[in-house]
Amino acid sequence: MRIAIIGGGAAGMITAYLLDQVHEITVFERQPLLGGNIRTLGGNVDCPALPPGVALDCGVIEFSPEHFVKLHRLFADLGVETRPVPAATGFIQGDGRHYLSLGKLATSRMPLRRRVAATLRLLGLGPALARFRRRAARADPEALYDTSLGDFLRDTRARGLGLGLGATREAAFHEWLRLLLVYAYSIPRAEIDATPATMTIPTLLRFTGDVSWTSVVGGIYRYIAAITERLRGEVITGVDVEAIRRDADGVELRRRGAAPERFDKVVLAATPEQVLRLLTDPSDAERRRFAAWRGNDAVVQIHTDAGMYRRRGIVDYSEFDVFAAPPGYNAHLNRLCGLPSAAYGDPGAVDYHFSYNLESEVDPAALIHTQRHRTPGYTVAALASRPEIVATNGDNHTYFAGAWLGDGLHEGAVTSALAVSERLGGRLL
Repeated sequence: MRIAIIGGGAAGMITAYLLDQVHEITVFERQPLLGGNIRTLGGNVDCPALPPGVALDCGVIEFSPEHFVKLHRLFADLGVETRPVPAATGFIQGDGRHYLSLGKLATSRMPLRRRVAATLRLLGLGPALARFRRRAARADPEALYDTSLGDFLRDTRARGLGLGLGATREAAFHEWLRLLLVYAYSIPRAEIDATPATMTIPTLLRFTGDVSWTSVVGGIYRYIAAITERLRGEVITGVDVEAIRRDADGVELRRRGAAPERFDKVVLAATPEQVLRLLTDPSDAERRRFAAWRGNDAVVQIHTDAGMYRRRGIVDYSEFDVFAAPPGYNAHLNRLCGLPSAAYGDPGAVDYHFSYNLESEVDPAALIHTQRHRTPGYTVAALASRPEIVATNGDNHTYFAGAWLGDGLHEGAVTSALAVSERLGGRLL
């Protein structure tokens, strides 16, 4: 069959890879480059400010082998090399006080007395962590479709320690959880409480457990490049698909500046808020399923400024730090991207950082690159239709692929691509 795939991000390219040996595939991508939110400076993004041979990820960076199982299977299938990376994180409160994870404390260069004090402070959050994980593990994600993250956490606190120091620590721990989701999804802190618990609670349960992480050697774009090298089908970038019309025989696709094209099937691997704009003939059911979806715009920065730590008196920061004020995150990229680091004993190295919503903290002179991302806006109302979309995937010659059909992260993108491939007789990993 002739199959059009709309969107050259993770889900679209993985779907193309799985279907390519069985069908005639054409990928249409609006941007001039592939990858969607996969952006590697020195890979699919030129960055003259970087030395030759340096690759920095400024979209998705790291993946857990325990929880991104299908993604690591894809990496192995493509021959893409991964490396273990540190799992350290920190939570920096509005008053500058901060918590360090056990992973960071184990490798900290702080004096022993300070390290012991930091460990005791972290252990004070232990009851809140145990209570959250116990309740999250018992919760059925399918029963959480009508529940927001904010509702879940408020109910957890209501069942908790009540007043006093225990309640204060639980509030701090819950804020850490919220900011971890800001990091995972690049959704503004003000909107995190409205995210659906059916997606975010399983994510937090995984991330607060015993977990390891990897990154891709040479940058995450390596796997998209490996897919592109293997494809027999056509990949068209910089193209504006204006309309998709379905009929009994298949699909008619119209793109700007070209004659209408016929396909047997179409896979929509764009963000879900685009679906009703692309379909000229949406059914009443499709209108209902996609009406509540909105987009989320995120802006991130790559820079060399560690001033956000110095101003707070922090000298031993971690790979993934979340900030309460302003609410955002900073990732120290060097060890994540396999580079030497001045912060870890190489005085000749340049330390690189990846920040979200910390523009006011970054010296413009230290800015290397600004990247804009578009992701789904996850709400209870939007995600309510997901089970129905999954159940009817393929109706009217139309398939959907995207991380939003799963965990909202890269594993969800792979899972959705595998589901489409299975329905269309393609490869499975």
